[in-house]
Amino acid sequence: MTALLLLASALALGAAAAWRLPLRFYAFEYVATSVVVGLVGWTWLAFLVALVLPIVPAIVVTTVVATAGAVALVWPRRPRAEGFARLTSRGDRLLWGAVTAVTVVGLGRLFWTHSLISESDGIYSAGSSWADYGVHAAIASNVAESDSLTMDLPIASGERLTYPFLIDLLSGLLMRSGLSLHLSFFLPGVLLALAICQLVLGFSLRLFDHLGAAVTTLVLFLCTGSALGLSEAWSDWRDSDQGLFEFLGDLPRDYTTLSDRGAEVTNLVAHALLPQRTILFGLGVALVVFRLLQASRIGGASPVSTRLLLLAGGAVGLLPMAHPHSFLVCLGVLVVLTGEAALARRGLPRPHLAALGLALVLALPQLAWQQLANDHGTGGRFHWVWVKPEGQLVGEFWWHNFGLMGLLFLVVPLVLLRRREIGLLVWCVPFLAVLVVTQVYAFQPFEYDNLKLLYYVYFMGALFAGYLAVLAYRASRWTLLAAVPLAVVIAAPGALSITYEFGLHDRFASPEDEAVAAWVREHTEPDDVFLTTDRPNNPISALGGRPIVTGYIGWLYNFSIPYEERLAAVRAALAGRVDDPLVRKFAPDYLAVQAQEGPEWTVDTDALDALADAGRVAYANAGWTIYRLP
Repeated sequence: MTALLLLASALALGAAAAWRLPLRFYAFEYVATSVVVGLVGWTWLAFLVALVLPIVPAIVVTTVVATAGAVALVWPRRPRAEGFARLTSRGDRLLWGAVTAVTVVGLGRLFWTHSLISESDGIYSAGSSWADYGVHAAIASNVAESDSLTMDLPIASGERLTYPFLIDLLSGLLMRSGLSLHLSFFLPGVLLALAICQLVLGFSLRLFDHLGAAVTTLVLFLCTGSALGLSEAWSDWRDSDQGLFEFLGDLPRDYTTLSDRGAEVTNLVAHALLPQRTILFGLGVALVVFRLLQASRIGGASPVSTRLLLLAGGAVGLLPMAHPHSFLVCLGVLVVLTGEAALARRGLPRPHLAALGLALVLALPQLAWQQLANDHGTGGRFHWVWVKPEGQLVGEFWWHNFGLMGLLFLVVPLVLLRRREIGLLVWCVPFLAVLVVTQVYAFQPFEYDNLKLLYYVYFMGALFAGYLAVLAYRASRWTLLAAVPLAVVIAAPGALSITYEFGLHDRFASPEDEAVAAWVREHTEPDDVFLTTDRPNNPISALGGRPIVTGYIGWLYNFSIPYEERLAAVRAALAGRVDDPLVRKFAPDYLAVQAQEGPEWTVDTDALDALADAGRVAYANAGWTIYRLP
C-alpha cells in the first residue's frame, strides 16, 4: 500500500507540474510528460531528503511533500489557459490508437518478462537485461535493505557510487515500501518507456504537424540497428531451409550485435530501454526538454518563452545523476539554440544564457562528484572511429553500422539548406555534432557505450526521415513505392532484434540463489561485506542487497575501477588464506563460495574444509556455502 501511495504522489506531482506548463499539449503528450516529470522529480526530491534523513522517514517526507506540492500547483483548480490540442481527423485518431496499442502490448510484455520475474524454478530475465540487471538490482536492493543512503558502490565495497543511480534509487524505495523486486523494476520501466514513445510522437507532431511523419519517426527510432544485420539475416534464412515465418519465429541470433564484423549499433529497445535503466530517465527528460525548447523558440522574446527556457535549463541541470549522456546532448542543444538566438538578436540572448547558466550551476556539483569521488575518473579518452576493428576501412565500417540511415544523416542538412528551412536545420546541428564527437572520443573505457549518445543521432535521423517521407508523398503519392521499401530496409535489423528478444528467457537466479539471498537478508547486517567470485547475477548483491568486494569485472572496468587487487583477494580467500593482507585490506565479513565455481577460479576444498571444521560455516545449501571470516 505504501508503494502505491508513493507512485500516486509522484504521478500526481508530475500531472500538476505539467498542468501548469504554458504549453498546448496533446492529451497523450500531457500524460507522458506527467509520467516523466513526476517520476524523475519525485526521485530527485527523495534523493535530497535521503541525504539528511533515514530511508523510511525520507520516503514518508517525500510522499507528503510531493502530494502537498501537487495540491499547491493546481489549487484552486481551473482550466488550462492553453487548453489541449486534438488529432482532428478520424484516421489520425485510429492510427494513433493502433500505434499506441502495439507499443503497450509489445513493451508491456518485454518489460514484464525481463524485469527479474519470479517463477517456480527461480528468477528470470533475458538477453542484455540478464547481465545489466545485476548492477541495477544490487544498487536497488542495497537501498531497500539499508537504513540510510550510503552512497557506496555495492558491487565494489569501499568505492564511492558515481554511477548514475537515480532510477535504481526509485526502485529501491519502492522495494522498501513493499513492492517486489520484479514490480519495482517493471512499473517505472514500462511507464517511462511508453511515455518516451508518446513524447517522440508529440515532438514530431510539433515540428511537422503530420501524424504519418510522427509514426515513421517512432518506428525507425525504436528499430535502430546495424545495417549489416539485414544481409546477415537474409544469408541465415537462405541457408536454413525454413519458411520465412518459421525462421522469424525462431531467430538464431540478434542481428544488431555483429561485433566480429565491426557492426555495433544495437537496438534501442533490446539493448537500451530494457537493460540500461538509466536511459529511461535520461531519454524521457531529454524529450521533455526538447519540447520546452521548441515552444520557447517559436514564442519569441516573451515572458512565457523565458519561463520555458529556465524550466528547460533546470531540467538539463538535473540530468547528470540520472543519465550523463543525455545531459551532454541536451546541453549541446541548448548551446546551439543560444548561438542561434545570439545571431538573430545580434546581441546577448539573456534568457538563453540564464538557462545555460542554471543548467551548469545545477550540473557541476554532480559532474564533480562523478569525476572526483574516487581517484580514477571515468576513463574518457580520444579514440578514432568509434569501435572500428583494426584493418577495416572507414567506409566499410560506416556502411556496416549506419547504412542508409548514415546517408540520411548527411543528406538531411543538404535538403534543409536547399529548402532554406534554417529553423529545422538548427535541430540537426547538435545531433550531427554528437555524431562527430562519438567517432573521435570515447566517454568510458568501453567505446561501445558511445551508443548512449548515438541513439540521439538516430532520433534525429528518424525524425527527419519522417519529414522527408511526407514531403515526398505530398509531391507524388507514387513515392511511397520507394519510401516504404527504404523504411523497411532501415528498420529491419532493429525489428529482427526486437523479435529475437521476445523469444529469450534466461534464468537469473536459481532456488538456491534465492535461498542464500534470503538468509543474507535475515541474518546479516546491511553493511556486512561479502567476498565472492565475480558474476553478473550474484545473488548476494543483486538479491541480498549486501556490498561485495568484487562484482562483475566488466562493470568495474567500465566504471574505471581498478580490480586486480580485488580479484587477488578472492583467489587468496578461495585458497583458504583468509588472513592474507589483500583479503584484510577489503575487510570482508563473509566468504561466499558456490558449489560449482567457474573454471577460472581455483578452490582449495581442503583449506575451506578446515574453515568448516573451525566452525566458520554460517550457512550452506546445495549451491552455496557462506563462511564467517575473522
